[in-house]
Amino acid sequence: MKTAATRFFIAMAVVFAVKATAAQDLPDRFVLKVGYFDFPGLTYVDKNGTPAGLVNEITTKTLDNAKIAYTMESYPAARLYDYLAKGKIHLFNGLGSIPLVKESAISGKETLFPLEMRIYHREDREPVIRKEQLAGRSVILIRGFTYKDWGGWIRNKGNRVKYYETNTHEAAFRMLRRNRADYLLNYKYIGEDCLKKFPIPNLVIKPLFRWQCSFNISRSTPHAETLLKRLEQSYYDLIARGELIRYD
Repeated sequence: MKTAATRFFIAMAVVFAVKATAAQDLPDRFVLKVGYFDFPGLTYVDKNGTPAGLVNEITTKTLDNAKIAYTMESYPAARLYDYLAKGKIHLFNGLGSIPLVKESAISGKETLFPLEMRIYHREDREPVIRKEQLAGRSVILIRGFTYKDWGGWIRNKGNRVKYYETNTHEAAFRMLRRNRADYLLNYKYIGEDCLKKFPIPNLVIKPLFRWQCSFNISRSTPHAETLLKRLEQSYYDLIARGELIRYD
C-alpha cells in the first residue's frame, strides 16, 4: 500500500517529467521561422501585408493553438526550398515530395489540404490527358512552377510546344481569356480565385494530378520530430473543436 509520502514523490516525478519533456520541445526564446511562397487562394500576402490564404490560416491557427512563437515570411519558391534545406526556415506547409523538401525535412502523416493540377482550355480545343498531346500546341505556364514532369517536357524545345510564361497567375488567365494560347496549366484554388475576378466563357477544366500536402519541418530544427508531433496534435485539436476543416 502506497503511503502519502510515496504518492507525493510519484506526483512530483510526473510533474518534473512533463516539464522536462516540454523543455526538450523547443529551446528557450526559440522563434519558429515559417516560409511560404505566393500561391493565390492558398498562400499570399494581403493588402495589409498579413499572411493570408487557406494554408496560411491552417499554419497560424495551428501554431497559435500550440502556443509556439513564430514569424512568417514569403519567399520565391526556389529560395524557400534552399532555405529549408539550410535550416534558415524551420517550417513549410506544402508538398513533402519535392526533392529538396524530401531530402532536408521530416514530413507529417496528416494531410492538411489537397493540391490539384489542372489544364484549362476553351471547349473548341481537343481534350488533353497526356503531355505528349501538347506537341504542336500552345500552352501558358507560370514562371517558377514545375507542373510535375509536364513543365520540363513542355519547356523542352524538341517537343515542339509553343509556350508562354507569365509572372502572375492572373496574367496567365487573362492570356487564356484573350485566346492567346490553346491551354493553361494551373492549380485548383488559384484557378478558382482568378476566375471569380474574370470568368472565361466556354471554359473546360480537367484535373490532371492530385497531391496531398503536410507539415514539413527542417531536420536541423531543434527537436524536429517532437515539434512535428506537437503541431499535428494541435491540428487534431482544432479539427475536433470545429475551428479547422479537414480537407479530403
